[in-house]
Amino acid sequence: MRQLYYTFRTLIRGRGSNIIKTISLTLGLFVGILLFAKIAFELNYNTDYKESENLYIIMANYTINGMKNEPMGVVMGPVPQTIKDSFSDEIEYATIYDRGGVNDYYIGENRYDYESLYGDTLFFQTMGITVLQGNVKDLANPNMVFISDEFARKAFGSENPVGKTIIQNKTRELIVRGVFKQISENNSVRPDAVISFQNALEGNRYFGWFGGDGFVGYVRVYPGADLEKINARMDAAIEPYMEFNPEKNGWGVQYSLWNSKDAYLQNPQLKMKLVMMGVLAIALLLIAALNYVLISISSLTIRAKGIGVHKCNGATTGNVFAMFLWETFIIIGISLLLVCALVFSFKELIEELLEASVAGMFTWKALWVPLFVVVFLFIVSGVLPGRMFSRIPVTQVFRHYTEGKQGWKRPLLFVQFSGVSFIFGLLCVIVIQYRQITTYDLGYQTEGLATGRQYFQNKDVAEATIANFPMVEGVAFSWQDIGTGLSGDFVGSQDKMLFSTRFNFCSYDYASLLGIKIKEGKNIDGPDQVLVNEEYVRLMRWTDSPIGKRPEAACARESVVVGVMEDFVNNSLFIDTEPVLFVGDNTAQGCITVRLKAPYKESLKALNEAVKEAFPTSNLDFVYMPDRMKLKYDSTRRFRDMVIIAFVSILLITLMGLFGYVNDEVRRRSKEIAIRKVNGAEATDILGMLSKGMAWIALPAVTLGTICSYFVGKEWLMQFARSKMSLDIFLFIFIALFVLILIFGTVILKSWYIANDDPVNSIKNE
Repeated sequence: MRQLYYTFRTLIRGRGSNIIKTISLTLGLFVGILLFAKIAFELNYNTDYKESENLYIIMANYTINGMKNEPMGVVMGPVPQTIKDSFSDEIEYATIYDRGGVNDYYIGENRYDYESLYGDTLFFQTMGITVLQGNVKDLANPNMVFISDEFARKAFGSENPVGKTIIQNKTRELIVRGVFKQISENNSVRPDAVISFQNALEGNRYFGWFGGDGFVGYVRVYPGADLEKINARMDAAIEPYMEFNPEKNGWGVQYSLWNSKDAYLQNPQLKMKLVMMGVLAIALLLIAALNYVLISISSLTIRAKGIGVHKCNGATTGNVFAMFLWETFIIIGISLLLVCALVFSFKELIEELLEASVAGMFTWKALWVPLFVVVFLFIVSGVLPGRMFSRIPVTQVFRHYTEGKQGWKRPLLFVQFSGVSFIFGLLCVIVIQYRQITTYDLGYQTEGLATGRQYFQNKDVAEATIANFPMVEGVAFSWQDIGTGLSGDFVGSQDKMLFSTRFNFCSYDYASLLGIKIKEGKNIDGPDQVLVNEEYVRLMRWTDSPIGKRPEAACARESVVVGVMEDFVNNSLFIDTEPVLFVGDNTAQGCITVRLKAPYKESLKALNEAVKEAFPTSNLDFVYMPDRMKLKYDSTRRFRDMVIIAFVSILLITLMGLFGYVNDEVRRRSKEIAIRKVNGAEATDILGMLSKGMAWIALPAVTLGTICSYFVGKEWLMQFARSKMSLDIFLFIFIALFVLILIFGTVILKSWYIANDDPVNSIKNE
């Protein structure tokens, strides 16, 4: 208790430096804990299913024109059941489902937006999701739905939902046949509603061995099953139904089973994101801890006598060491309370930034994350300076304390300067790249465009109605939306595929409405006409004019090419330039694209109001395309904001450490400075002397940090297939100069007073 008493007395006496320590640790803990919690959240993905180690997703490896593509979690319809039948001794269940996306559900006048999918009768057993009510065999019948317990609670309250009717998108009545337990948010397959798979096959949806690979398949293996042996025999199991001979057919697909957790973590963008978040978190915590150590060591000249007095009064090395541990424990405890207050105050911002709820990241099984961070910080911040101070003999405390310990301070500053320059360099790369991708010319004019999805019984009447709205400049219908990516189709003969193309059935004026430029030929003005882009022409190896040629695509065998479009961005800049085919079809519908009159946001609001009045039974809602395109790079924006917060935190921590270091240097060398001034040294000479000492630390540290930011930034840019910024050497020279100016500006600012002070005052104080 006596040690604790002395610790409180010491904390009160040194409240100035302790406030700085608390702020420094709070910033480090706040950002570091959140980053590590997000990493743990991602690393525990797909572990909430029952016996998740036995749950495997079916991955497809396509080989096209001799090139093997990255594995994808898509299957053709018969694949899951075929795999189950071929490995009945190893595989317990197999399921297939189709993504449904977010749907609007109406119960009376109430509307609910929930994630849906179309699943078969074995969906819940395979995935390991608990069914609370109902018989899953009911999913064999169309228009049946199972809903989550959260959905049931919000929609029906305490009533039993089984047997109730809900309306999907104002078009289909579904009967609730059961309730299942909702899976936690860090799982890939987390539906709010599971609709009968029969509904997914409506509209002549292809379900066979030669296309329609938009389904997802999972299997549940028996415990102890040998996955290597299963995957080794997979080709032989599929061969009787679909030959794998890419040299002969031009394409081929091979299937394999991946554990659901491993499949999620194999995403290269996710891996890069986790690595960089880990680097940021480690850098922040390390710099915060080292800054604490730096401030503690810088206070040696002030606290040395106090330690000596304690030792003269019988305090042992262990007693002094325990006092420093208590001191660190209390400061970290206060910092943790401040961190909790910050998390509570900025909860919504944190959840938006990290794409996860605070409750989801800090579950009971994830509490080891903040605990680990705190223990790490305590060991580095408390043990290191505690051992240093406690081991100093009482005689040396009074005789030699002014000359030592510089070897500790300089490496600590070196680490901090390296960290600041590294994160600032990385931040510059991310900010410039984000601006570049959000202002990139997509090849069509998104400004003023809005899109919505709806099928009409009388498409021509609906088109005329929308075209006559006063805020609409033009309207076109298509099968798919260019902003969300287009489906693929085979190009070539029935015997051999040449390549895979993106395609879209669209009304004749679709390309002109989007503002896509026609490089050669004309726009579509009649049936059996198609437009192709430049990449399509290149892959077809047409050296002469493509006008009048057959596109050789399965979706347009009888059509002819009437025009060549300039290449444009299909979907996003994460995807490389793809061949695209527009098939003229004035009956096509599914996606409605309108060009609005300025002012666009006001026109969009008026359009949606007019649509609700004109089509009261539809679920049509238009979305502004520029806003939706920005959402594609939301992960980049969030990562940019995360790095900004990390940079600001590290900068503040480093500046606080630098202030303490400069103050200590000025105090330690005040007598030397005074003597130099008495002998004729000017203020500029004194500032130059202090800056020169700092240069030996700052120059190599900033150089190292800037070089690291170049290589890490280069690796981060690899995720973008197009529109990568150029890593100009002058940018990194500017980054290094900016950080150096910041460092030396701080040194000069903190040294200005002593450099211009009367030397008599310094000598008198000595």
